Amino acid sequence: MVIEILLIISVVLQIVAAIVAIGLIRRTKYNLSWMLFTVALTCMAFMRLAEYVQITSLKTILRLPPEFFVWMGVVTSLCVALGMLLVKRIFNYIASTENQRRISERRILNTVLRTEEKERLRFSKDLHDGLGPLLSSAKMSVSALAADKTDERSREILRNASYVIDEAIRSLREISVNLSPHILKDFGLARAVSNFIGRLPHSGMQIHFSTNLHAERFDADIEVILYRVICELINNSIKHSGAAEASVSLIRIDSLIRLDYRDNGCGFETGGVEQQEGMGIANIRSRISSLKGDFTLSSSPGRGMKALVEVHI
Repeated sequence: MVIEILLIISVVLQIVAAIVAIGLIRRTKYNLSWMLFTVALTCMAFMRLAEYVQITSLKTILRLPPEFFVWMGVVTSLCVALGMLLVKRIFNYIASTENQRRISERRILNTVLRTEEKERLRFSKDLHDGLGPLLSSAKMSVSALAADKTDERSREILRNASYVIDEAIRSLREISVNLSPHILKDFGLARAVSNFIGRLPHSGMQIHFSTNLHAERFDADIEVILYRVICELINNSIKHSGAAEASVSLIRIDSLIRLDYRDNGCGFETGGVEQQEGMGIANIRSRISSLKGDFTLSSSPGRGMKALVEVHI
């Protein structure tokens, strides 16, 4: 009696599975693999039904030959095997499509980043070549006026004007360098980072920089992106963390460049930090992703922040 109940349950389950497979045939636009699985499940249901008939009172009326079960088993196994091969092809196709999608996204991101750097360079050149000479001319005119003025009040006004123009020229140079650091192109990543840290305004945060790169040069994309990432991390610490110290370690280990950045600031919860405005974490991650690199961020309230970047060269 128990065997009969189990056989009935088995038949019902296989029929239900066959019905589900038929539904998948329609949803997958009559994919052959689901057709084969449907045939296999139907054959298995018939086999269980035949076994049920064999052990019930009908066994004296209907006696199936052993060959029936052998052939049904062969058909079932063949359908399952072919179906699995086709399913494997489907998964391989999905994996290939996903890989192509990632490659396309990376190419698009690289194009966007290169375009951004070109626009930075163009804007920097326009500022330097356009406003620079104008401010220098204004400086010379003010100096000439100051030489002709004899009263102290006029001299004071012209001195203030000259000071303002000097500050404007200095700010213009700083903006131009930040937009497109020529030292990065001419002398490499390590020199550019050291120069950036040296040009930082007094912020109360001491930055320790260590590297074994020296004058070593790398692909332009790697140098630009790592430079931008370091600048973004330092600016984040200055603006948001209240850190007294930060360390930047930029080293090469065989074919790997490793950037280890830490500060002793207030820290933060990493959950959802990439959606916060002003932090630029999502931008950092996308830049590193364009180099097929790894970016790890760890922090907690009161424990500072640590960022690790690894890029293969």
